[in-house]
Amino acid sequence: MRTMYDAVTAANIPAGARMVAGYIDKIKLEPWSAADWARFPGAVKVTIVKKASTNAGHVLDVEPGDATPAEAPGWVRMRRAAGADPSVYCDLSTWPSVRSAFSSAGVAEPHYWIAHYDGDPAIPAGAVAKQYRGNVAPGYDVSSVADHWPGVDGTATDSTGVEIMERITVTPPNADENAVRVFLSGSQGAAVIVRPRIGGDGYANPMWVGDIFAWGSDHSGIGHNPKQDPGYDPRLTSHRRYDLPGAVWADINYSAADPFEIDIVG
Repeated sequence: MRTMYDAVTAANIPAGARMVAGYIDKIKLEPWSAADWARFPGAVKVTIVKKASTNAGHVLDVEPGDATPAEAPGWVRMRRAAGADPSVYCDLSTWPSVRSAFSSAGVAEPHYWIAHYDGDPAIPAGAVAKQYRGNVAPGYDVSSVADHWPGVDGTATDSTGVEIMERITVTPPNADENAVRVFLSGSQGAAVIVRPRIGGDGYANPMWVGDIFAWGSDHSGIGHNPKQDPGYDPRLTSHRRYDLPGAVWADINYSAADPFEIDIVG
């Protein structure tokens, strides 16, 4: 279990925090600036949005004055279409209404970050984080977080529990279209996760993933090329998983101005 700090004013958070959460859009108060994010160079950074119309961020803030429970399913659907694995923040008393909204909309539930200021860091069943202390002087909140937060962490397992075998770094030779070859396990759980780097301001510069050509052990083409899927969006600003069951190698066409990572999932 980890400790995470969040605040409206980033300067209120202890400078040595190893995991922080902050805002990247605005309703009334200004979001965190690039300098705010840069105060925590080694920390895991969790980005929060207040408006359900904002197609960015790890977490939607559902509370009075921000997004409503009824708006949460639409935001989650939008973020998944963009390749994200989203989460929703709400307090314990609002959680049933949020879950009901997903059930009524026929949308699979996201990960949950639940607020309940009882001083107990134990994370409730069905949630991935709990905000258990609020408005600690000089003005920050404290949460307990599971060791792996799908959609936020790139750690030893992905959100399905499948082992990540290797992480490679791709340094583009230029910003034009290029290709990188990856080698996979050939298992039915074989996949790649493409991860644009999140900068100090909590954002990633966009990159593009086009054709993916995968081959099996008998040298035959397998799986499907995501570029052929109706409505496929090649633009990535957060991580995206591509399932390639049975693949032993694949060529990924991409365009990127900055280095990025690819997780090889077995």
